[in-house]
Amino acid sequence: MPPALLTTSLVNTIQIGSLYALMALGITLTFSVMKLPNFAHAEYVTAGAYAALIVSLSGVLNPLVIMAAAFIVGALSALISQLAVFKRLEGKEVSLYTLILSSFAVGLIIRYILFLMADYFNLFDLRIGIPLTIVFRDGSLILSNLFAWVVPTSIVLVVLLTLLLNATPLGREMRALANNVNLARVIGIPVERVKNYTWLLVGGLAGVAGALWGLQTAVHPLMGWGAIISVFAAAILGGLSSFSGTILGAYVVAFSENTVMLFLNANFGVDLAYKPAIPFIIIIAVLLIRPQGFTNLIRRAGDLQR
Repeated sequence: MPPALLTTSLVNTIQIGSLYALMALGITLTFSVMKLPNFAHAEYVTAGAYAALIVSLSGVLNPLVIMAAAFIVGALSALISQLAVFKRLEGKEVSLYTLILSSFAVGLIIRYILFLMADYFNLFDLRIGIPLTIVFRDGSLILSNLFAWVVPTSIVLVVLLTLLLNATPLGREMRALANNVNLARVIGIPVERVKNYTWLLVGGLAGVAGALWGLQTAVHPLMGWGAIISVFAAAILGGLSSFSGTILGAYVVAFSENTVMLFLNANFGVDLAYKPAIPFIIIIAVLLIRPQGFTNLIRRAGDLQR
């Protein structure tokens, strides 16, 4: 593989991996606290992207304002789906399979609401209106303002999420729910309130990821769904329980889709059209070989350091 192409693919890996990490952490948090593999997560991403697009089309081009709008819309989308559907189903004590199917249904409802909106206001395949500029160039290494926003924003939000979970009362309550929801009720934790805050956080992170995703590609109602398998692959690599494992998984998936795929194309003639198969291969391989993902490996590494 030519050095210039390798450099470009590694930059793409870091950029896409950061976005996958931001989206996949929401999947992991939902599964840890609510025990729900939520496929409607894709539509929270898309809703956030459309919020960012509409704000930018109104003439506001401040990235922080755009991401704030995306956070709010993504958070409200998640909370409404929780209050309208998931909470009611949880009260009926339905099976996990029913919850998964209901998440597909919720996602479809949100998706086709977005389709109706996009059709009525002609909002198909538009980019968020922040112009792309080059902020760094050194030989074959070129970094745009997109990279400068995506990677630091993702890192900051991941760090803030980690601090929230480990150093705040809300984070301790979330961890208590993840460990044993019945015991959490017994010791007086306001379970429903904590769940609502969790949904707001999950949807908000997904919305910001959608806004950042919309900076580099056209916004359309299937945007989040196009990324959801890669995001689930990252979460599964993290064992659907480990945040550090999920982050590592996100970069592994991005590396596989970009650098590995370009290597196979350049050296073995594998068509780039097979790129969407990479997440499926990763999911199947992990489930067959190591269903717990990177979780135990990361714990062992921590034990060795101590």
